[in-house]
Amino acid sequence: MSNTISQNQAFGKFFSVKSLYLFLVIIGSIAPWSFTVKFLIQNGFSIGLFFQNEYANYAAATSFSDLLISALVFLCFAFFELKRLGLSRSRLFIYVIATLGIGLSCGLPLFLYFREGVLENKQ
Repeated sequence: MSNTISQNQAFGKFFSVKSLYLFLVIIGSIAPWSFTVKFLIQNGFSIGLFFQNEYANYAAATSFSDLLISALVFLCFAFFELKRLGLSRSRLFIYVIATLGIGLSCGLPLFLYFREGVLENKQ
């Protein structure tokens, strides 16, 4: 019986919420950058063309606008959550760079990963 309990504890420790967030950071970094690298290979470093393609049609514009608004909401949430947790707001810089440099799919789970660590330490 105790062997089963220790296996369940080990399983729960390996697949914790924090490890899920870390996994999502990795996936959220690789997925968008795989497309960005393909764009850069085909078009070079053309920021103007990149944003022109983001608004190439209504479907792309809808997705890109939604993503920009979601990123803004996330960064506002992170700003206030850092204050609530008693952490330095200078950490926001990390999440801004991750969100704008890689994507919301990286910045958000990165924030949640570190937030989960803080919450675990407070318990």
